[in-house]
Amino acid sequence: MKNILISFLILFSFMISCKGQDKDGKKQEKAITYYAKCEGEYSNGEKLNEKDKTWSLNKADIDKIINLSNPITEDEWHFSYPITPCNIDVKDYLYKGKKYDLQINGGSYVSLYDGKETLLLGCDSPECKKYFLKSKENMQEEEVTYPPSNSTKSEQIRKYNISFNKNDKQDILTVQKTADGYNLEAKANNKILFSKKFVCDFIDIETNTKNNQTFNLILGYTDQYQNVFRKIVIPVFFRNNDLFIEKLFISSLGTSAKTGEEEWIRKEVSEKSSLNNLS
Repeated sequence: MKNILISFLILFSFMISCKGQDKDGKKQEKAITYYAKCEGEYSNGEKLNEKDKTWSLNKADIDKIINLSNPITEDEWHFSYPITPCNIDVKDYLYKGKKYDLQINGGSYVSLYDGKETLLLGCDSPECKKYFLKSKENMQEEEVTYPPSNSTKSEQIRKYNISFNKNDKQDILTVQKTADGYNLEAKANNKILFSKKFVCDFIDIETNTKNNQTFNLILGYTDQYQNVFRKIVIPVFFRNNDLFIEKLFISSLGTSAKTGEEEWIRKEVSEKSSLNNLS
């Protein structure tokens, strides 16, 4: 009887020990931290900073990101999500009952690869911001009202204060209406560094940007009833004393092939060149 009691106590102690180890294992799994690998610099010339270099996520962070994310198309990824030089790689992540290799980019999106296909998830909820280096871009502009033909002189010439060299000096962008379009002129230190005519129906400038471009140039086109049917958003960077572009975000009003209804069709075009060379 004594031997049976001793055997029972040993077995009971072993079971408690195993449960403790299982809990410890789960705690260790949650405590795993994944660190980013950063290569090169941002495409706009922005250097890696300390936040980039030390970016990390733990298992709980990654689970939360996946829960907040939604599938996105490749066009949506190109159009709306910034690409950073920093990625966090996770092997054999279980997603919807299937194992994937994850690559989490600092630009608020995740690539999932199962050995054959790649899925894209975008994290655009306000809750996502704290997990990433850059938030989803929003290049869609509010509806722009085309100015009437009897615009005043002040509406014919618009000036924007801007700092090309990120110093205390205020440089100037000037937009002037011409007979068949607009002329855009940039002055730095009271010297003209850029002047170009754009044939379009309206033009706008955004100086309050969030992705390190110097400004956004917005070109618009209208029909005979002055309804906007196309808008082009061009992020413009200042490099080597020149205005440089990398992408054009084009929105055109057209008919959906799926629904047959009129809708805005958006696409991104890569165009790495001086703004002066844009045709």
